[in-house]
Amino acid sequence: MKKTVIIAAAGKGSRLGAGLPKCLVEVNGHAIFEYQLRAFHWADEIRMVVGYRSEEVIARVSAVDSRVVFVQNQDYAGTTTLQSNFLGARDMEGKALFIDGDMVISRRTSEALHQAYERGEDFIGVARELSEEPVYVGLEDGRVQWFSYDRPSSYEWANAALLDVKGLTYQKTHFYVQLEKYLPTKALVVDRLEVDTPEDLRYAERRIAACRDDYDFWRE
Repeated sequence: MKKTVIIAAAGKGSRLGAGLPKCLVEVNGHAIFEYQLRAFHWADEIRMVVGYRSEEVIARVSAVDSRVVFVQNQDYAGTTTLQSNFLGARDMEGKALFIDGDMVISRRTSEALHQAYERGEDFIGVARELSEEPVYVGLEDGRVQWFSYDRPSSYEWANAALLDVKGLTYQKTHFYVQLEKYLPTKALVVDRLEVDTPEDLRYAERRIAACRDDYDFWRE
């Protein structure tokens, strides 16, 4: 099975306030996209959906990995991650792994995603570590049953999913809302550091500094 990863990296990242697309923000000496390219070394194809300051993103990413395929979201200011994902998968058939461009995942999670892709079973990524504004996830028998902003749970939606792209439609709504049509779907617990705010960035830097072996994709 061809393994395609689609990274949604078109947004402006206003909450972070770095003046850069979040994929270019550095965490302990490496841009977030560098962590992701290393984490997905096993992918046959990586597609990155770009928009805000796209020329800069394309230049910097291509200098690191010339194999990355770029998809333009011209209306990045008025669209959602779902719409970026739809654009990224528009000419595809089969399954793709979708992930946001503002996340650093651990080496362990990289391998878990690889193994899950090899098995070919759809999954939705969930996290035990809750963010400031979590989209809660309800689990039963290891499968995601529901998403909710106001129905507390021990897990949240982790902005990663493996699914058949033919079910996606171009709608101005949250990605997880469209995932509801796939439920119930197997849950995969992931370790991820989402960099959405300055506080998230500081936390990610502390976490990576304290757990270098978990996030250092540059060591043998």
